[in-house]
Amino acid sequence: MLQKWLPSNREARLRRRDDPENMLDVFEEMWARPFRGFEDFSTVFTPSVEISEKEDEVIVKAEIPGLDHQDIDVSVENNSLILRGDKKREKKEEKENYVHMECSYGSFNRVIPLRVGVDREKVTASYKKGILTVRLPKSETSKSKKIAIEK
Repeated sequence: MLQKWLPSNREARLRRRDDPENMLDVFEEMWARPFRGFEDFSTVFTPSVEISEKEDEVIVKAEIPGLDHQDIDVSVENNSLILRGDKKREKKEEKENYVHMECSYGSFNRVIPLRVGVDREKVTASYKKGILTVRLPKSETSKSKKIAIEK
């Protein structure tokens, strides 16, 4: 709500600034969209990932909608899984006037550190309905082993 500035309104402004409830609203709004106002950030795309670990493998699922599987590069380097690609906007001839835009486009290079050693020769990847699934079998030295205690 806009208020006309008057010297008598000074006390009301100071009360709002010192109100802890108002400050919580400010912080919640700030963290909800930290880059609001930076339109160039629509060219940044970072796939969201889920990482799960089983006894014999690590499974990484990444949301990468709008790409063909051949447009995604998957590699394992220095004990990290690296996902690379370029999510391009479809070119259209007619001029579009966006009212609201939340979709992100652009090149991505996601590096996911692996907590365990993996057998690089046995890593597999599949892509279905916008979800990339990478299965990384653990190396023999990384697998857990139960140790019997001697008497």
